[in-house]
Amino acid sequence: KRMEAMTAIGRQTAMPLLGATLIAIIAFLPIFMSPDTAGVYTRDLFIVLAVSLLLSWVLALVHVPLMANRYLHPAVETNATGAREYKGRTYAVLRAALRMGLAHRWSFVLTMLVLLGLSAFGYQYMRQGFFPDMVYDQLYMEYKLPEGNNSTQVVQDLREIETYLKTRKEVTHVTTSIGGTPGRYNLVRSIANPSLAYGELIIDFTSPEELVDNMDEIQSYLTHHYPNAYVKMKRYNLMFKKYPIEVQFMGPDPAVLHRLADSARSIMENTPEICLITTDWEPQVPVLSIEYDQAAARTLGLSRNDVSLSLLSANGGIPIGFFYEGIHRDNIYLKCLDEEGQPIEDLSNTQVFSSLPSLNGLLNEETMVKLKAGTLSKEELVESLMGSTPLKQISKSIDIRWEDPVVPRYNGQRSQRVQCSPTPGIETEKARQAIARQIERIELPEGYTLQWQGEKSASDQSMKYLFKNFPLAIILMIAILIMLFKDYRKPLIIFCCIPMVVVGVVAVMLLTGKTFNFVAIVGTLGLIGMLIKNGIVLMDEITLQINQGVEPMKALIDSSQSRLRPVSMAALTTILGMIPLLPDAMFGSLAASIMGGLTFGTLITLLFIPVLYALFFHINTQDRQGDKGKKDGTFFLLSLVLLFFCPKNIYHLYSAHDLMVKSSGVIVQNALMNALARRAFVIKGILRSMAARRIL
Repeated sequence: KRMEAMTAIGRQTAMPLLGATLIAIIAFLPIFMSPDTAGVYTRDLFIVLAVSLLLSWVLALVHVPLMANRYLHPAVETNATGAREYKGRTYAVLRAALRMGLAHRWSFVLTMLVLLGLSAFGYQYMRQGFFPDMVYDQLYMEYKLPEGNNSTQVVQDLREIETYLKTRKEVTHVTTSIGGTPGRYNLVRSIANPSLAYGELIIDFTSPEELVDNMDEIQSYLTHHYPNAYVKMKRYNLMFKKYPIEVQFMGPDPAVLHRLADSARSIMENTPEICLITTDWEPQVPVLSIEYDQAAARTLGLSRNDVSLSLLSANGGIPIGFFYEGIHRDNIYLKCLDEEGQPIEDLSNTQVFSSLPSLNGLLNEETMVKLKAGTLSKEELVESLMGSTPLKQISKSIDIRWEDPVVPRYNGQRSQRVQCSPTPGIETEKARQAIARQIERIELPEGYTLQWQGEKSASDQSMKYLFKNFPLAIILMIAILIMLFKDYRKPLIIFCCIPMVVVGVVAVMLLTGKTFNFVAIVGTLGLIGMLIKNGIVLMDEITLQINQGVEPMKALIDSSQSRLRPVSMAALTTILGMIPLLPDAMFGSLAASIMGGLTFGTLITLLFIPVLYALFFHINTQDRQGDKGKKDGTFFLLSLVLLFFCPKNIYHLYSAHDLMVKSSGVIVQNALMNALARRAFVIKGILRSMAARRIL
């Protein structure tokens, strides 16, 4: 018999376990199929789980029976009829809860729906995020002056900042870069646009904890002492964005874009959750504007490029080479000066020369006769070829205008973004929601649109790709369940339990204060597979007992009792395995979501599935079972109340329950009152009220 039991259990549970394992794997399939950056970072989770779960299925069918045959010799308690008897306080509470739920099915379902509604209400109070910052002892500081400034001021300011940082004991090293992002290959940070007005510092700290503790203080100091510059301390992040909060306006007219951006900026400045406000349009710069006289210039053989080079030589100079003074490199410039060797003050007198000699007007009969007669020397000919013309002769006007140095475009349209960061201690999404309603009320002219960029855009895109393939996973799960049970109602029962996972996830997120980010969403999707897996195990046991002729109501209760230990142990081992991940910045929210969802999901599996099974299959409760269910239901309610108000006296309630099973009427009431009278004053009042109303 023992050998038959070891082999029969494998044949009996092989296919249900395989189906449950495949469903647990399929729950992570949308993550593997997501093509965006977030999917790339988390897709290996699907591969690891698929391999490990399939191997665990093989070991469960082969290794576990062998070890059980060798080491396990359990003594199973049976009753007079030979059926297994489940003893203990845990089984007693489970039986009481099941009988109460089966006796008051719609009340139980309504309670679950109320809990689900409370979870939906509590979702708005959860901390929202996308990807957490990396735990690293280094960050980088972006420093940007208004466009038009040269690198001299940037170098001076960064030297001052570096000197200040080195006075702090938590800073170990500072690296400076001018004009752009340093030439080091790093995929977890934003890359700045090259500019002479840009500088950057890479700052090393003694530890990641010191970095987090002092980052806000350093940011506040730099913002206060360098008001003309945009200074931003940034940590490394897998889903990096230049700015966490960005609102983008698109349209044809820059003036209208400026007006819309100013309206959004005004809203941000009046919001305390927002700081470090800027835009992606640089301040306007003075531009020398020359109205080019094309007809006059062509007559003299001068082009627009000749005018540009001539103006450059009259101002900054044309770089023509370089030389080294020690290890320092200096450039050589070609400049045009006036007769006294001074820079040209009046740009209209700038001499415009041609980069290539023009032969127009020289190769004529008169010039050839002079050359032949010797009245025109070669030197005079070269001088006429290389001569210059004042700028005012080939231009109609010269003036100074203010223009935007760069006009950003998005999908071919002019766009302007107003960018900001959340105040320290405020989540990015919470800060965005503080301004979203007011900004979205800004009246947009026809032809203009508003879009949210930053982390909001990245999060929406990741969610889009993640849930794009989710229907495929659901269809595969349903197909496997239908093949297992050959019925549509049993899969429907299991799927009705899936939303209940949200109750545990929301509760644990609110209790722990963890951020519900992309990784937590991945963990929640994985819970679906775990819950369905446990549901298959219980549903298979219910089906087996009913097929063996067991009374349906008894089969529901006994199946839940028989699956209590394996389901609870599987959940407990998973929860314990998640504990080391709780303090981790990256996977802490995933661990918390799995722990909370799996804890509540275990209760859902053992309690809610039998209740739904009784509803879907119209299983009636007999009178004697109904009376007993009412008594045990009352006992279960009293257990919860007593556990809440006075957990130390729970044992007195169990002793009273034993008397309640053996007695009835006034004897039950007196025994229960005497057991609770010592320390449970509040419960005593409740029981007297219940006795007066003839509930017991």
